[in-house]
Order: sequence, then C-alpha cells, then structure tokens
Amino acid sequence: MKLYLCANGYTEDQIVQAKQCVKALEELSHPCSMSKELSNKLYGDDSYAVFQPEECDLIVSLGGDGAVLNAAKVAFDCGTPLFGINAGRVGYLCGMRLDEIDSFDRKFRHAERNICTMLEVDYKGQTYYALNDIVISKTNFGKTADLSVFANDKELFEVRADAVIVSTPTGSSAYNRSAGGPLVSEKVRALVVTPVCSNTLTPTYIVDDECKITVRVNHEDAGIYADSRFLGVYPDELVVRKSDKTIVMYK
Repeated sequence: MKLYLCANGYTEDQIVQAKQCVKALEELSHPCSMSKELSNKLYGDDSYAVFQPEECDLIVSLGGDGAVLNAAKVAFDCGTPLFGINAGRVGYLCGMRLDEIDSFDRKFRHAERNICTMLEVDYKGQTYYALNDIVISKTNFGKTADLSVFANDKELFEVRADAVIVSTPTGSSAYNRSAGGPLVSEKVRALVVTPVCSNTLTPTYIVDDECKITVRVNHEDAGIYADSRFLGVYPDELVVRKSDKTIVMYK
C-alpha cells in the first residue's frame, strides 16, 4: 500500500517517532509520502513529498486523537480511508500503538472498518465539517452562554451554560464524554446534544441523526468550534446537521 503520513513533528520526540514510523513502514514495503512541511521537519528537505494524499491507498496519522482529527481533514478532502497509530496518550480513535509498528500489516488487516458520520455547519458563506463535534460556547470567561436548542422545529431546551456540544457517535468519546455525555456506538445513527456546566442541570439529548440542530443565541454572542478549531462568533442562530459526506476509518 502507498501511505500518506500525517504527524505533528513539533518536538524532537515527535520527529524521532515519525522517522521511526516511516522506516518501519517502508521496511514492510509500504512507500510513504507526507507534506513538504513535514518532510522538511523530519529530513531537512522535501524528499518525502513524493505523492499526494489522493494518490495513496491509506492516510496514516501518528500521534494521539488530536492527530487523527488533523489527518481526518486530509482524508476527508481526498476521500481516502484513515488509520491512526497512537504515539500520544489516549488514542481512542487509533487502531494500534507505535510500539506495535512491526505488526502494522496484521493490525490493519484485523482492524474494523467504520463509516464515520461527519457534521457540517454553514458560517459566513462557507461550510465547515467536523468528525467529532461542533461546539457552541460562551465568549466571556466570566459569563455563561444563553442558548436555545432545537431538533428540527422542536425545542429541546433553553439553557445558560458554558457551551453546548453537538457530537457524532465517533465524537461521543471526546469532549462530550468529559462533559458527562454518554458514549454512543458508531453503529448508531444518532447525534448527541450535551450542555456543558448548565445552570439547570439540563440533560443530554440523543436524537436521530437526520435532525437539524438549531442553536439560537438569546443574549450577546456565542463562539463556534469545529473539531476544536475556532471559526468565529455569531449573534443569532446556526444549524448543525449531519453531512452527506463521510470518512472511512479503520481501528
């Protein structure tokens, strides 16, 4: 298989791990490529930017779950499956650990193929996508966000809270779980709507994934994040929905 590696490369340890990963994969007869930026970080030149993501058979992320989310953007854009190698801490979205790299072929062969739901939201004329979650948050640390949340036309709740999380089943293991929301199997066709630190102990809602989740700001502004990426602030309402596009992930 031709592999496209997505790794952090911010620290010396990460650089060593990435080079170790490339060496092991190529010894298993898997040609590797990566971005010019990463190739320069690892090798001092762009010699490993030999083919593009859309030319490869598999996107491979190296790091933790954050690395998987970054690699998911690449996989999403080129329509190529994704497989995560955990060199971080939790690695819930990863299919194997870096110290198992010599068993890459066996691990990948036995990995489960998941078709992962993506979320999308329109903001300032552009559509943004998220594998894990879209979060609507307060913008002032000393205040709460005043929000009304609807599933289609039915109001789920009105709340003052730090944030409201709209997550996919894949993302239910991330911020949603930290906020007390439930873990949901990736086989379930659902979206999870979880308030964060609400003033009324508002419960989590699990809704059909065909529902459009409208979040209305009742006072001041709210911030919007897609897979932890800050998109900006908005003063009125926005709609979060399941995308027609998906990602294939092996783990």
